[in-house]
Order: sequence, then structure tokens, then C-alpha cells
Amino acid sequence: MNGHGSSAGSMPFGDANEIVLEMGLRSIMPAVKNIPVIAGVCGTDVTRVMAIFLKQIKEAGFSGVINFPTVGSLDGKFRQRLEDLGMGHEKEVEMIRLARGMGLFTTCYCFNPEEARAMSKADVDVLIAHMELTTGGSLGSKRAMELENTVPRIQAIIKAAREIKKDLICLAHGGPISSPEDTEYIYQHTDAVGFVGASSIERIPVERAIQSTTEAFKSKSLKKGKR
Repeated sequence: MNGHGSSAGSMPFGDANEIVLEMGLRSIMPAVKNIPVIAGVCGTDVTRVMAIFLKQIKEAGFSGVINFPTVGSLDGKFRQRLEDLGMGHEKEVEMIRLARGMGLFTTCYCFNPEEARAMSKADVDVLIAHMELTTGGSLGSKRAMELENTVPRIQAIIKAAREIKKDLICLAHGGPISSPEDTEYIYQHTDAVGFVGASSIERIPVERAIQSTTEAFKSKSLKKGKR
């Protein structure tokens, strides 16, 4: 995201699939040892033959994929236009289906029960109930739902998914779920068995650490007479 909010990934500012492939080849795989790395794949990319691109992802060393950027974060007339033009969620489902057939580990974001059923039919390995933009930090959403209101949404997504695939691993992500205490609440009130961190792990803690460290440096007094 180059420091921008995750919704920037859905905008025409760059080639999302090319960016993730180059990051993998040049910045991530050379540095990461013995740790699985998941590629965010824009499944609705009409400029690529997805089977060929997924082969490139696998050859680059990625262990799996997730449908990101995703049209799941879009709604209204624009979302409907994408669906009508064949650039909608079904393209992401097909990407997951292809990746599964190629032996890649598959994870997916789902925003509602309908999407969850479709991904389960594609035999996805891990499904993540997405609760919209994460709150907190300099880029966090200012209009997220209350934590308790995520419970029925998460449960509805998990229930729909497991109607198709009973042993599916289901996680939660986003919205007001941004601290360890929030995740504990979700674990106690839903059937989610884990959490996908994203901003709450790789952005918000870094912002806090940089700010507090900078403030500590700036708080030190100079020797009298120095400018």
C-alpha cells in the first residue's frame, strides 16, 4: 500500500498484481526464510490469463494466495456494474479455484454469506469474515461498527460457509477488531478460530512505536549553552 489505506489497492493508481509479484521477487522472498508468504491476488484482473499469473506467483516462491484487492469491499451501482461486466466476485472465486488446483494454499476475504458460500464451493482452505476497514491509527476507519455488532455478521458468514464445507477454517478480520482484547471477545462470542491482523499488527503498533520513540528522543535536554 506504500503507506496508503488498503482501499487504495482497488483504485487505478497501479497494477496490483504486478506490484505484489515484484515485491515478492525483489523484497520479500530474498529476505524471508522458512516462513509461508501469501500473495494478495486481484482475481478480477482482466489483463492477465489467471492460470499463467498464478504459475508465476508459485514460481516466485509464494506459498498461497488471498483475494486482495477484492470487490467485496465495493457496493452500490459500481459494484453491480462490475458484476454485470464479468469483473465481479465470481472472478475471485475462480482464481481461488484455480490456485487450489495448482496446489497453492488458499485464503479468502468474505463480506457476506453469499460470498462465503461461493468460496466454500471453490474448496478454499481458510475463510476470513471481513468486517470492513480496521479502526485505529492514522489511517484507520472513523466509522466502524461497534465490536458487539460484528458478532452476528461473523457468525452468519461462518454458518453459510460451513453449510458447504464443514471442516473449513474460519477467521475474522477488520472493523473494530484491532487489539488482542478485541480478538478475545470475538473468540468467546463467535466460531472464529483465529484472526488476520493486517493493520492491527503491521501498521498501528509501528505508528505507536515510532511516535513514542521519537517523543523520547525529543524530550532529552541539551547541555546549557548549546544551540
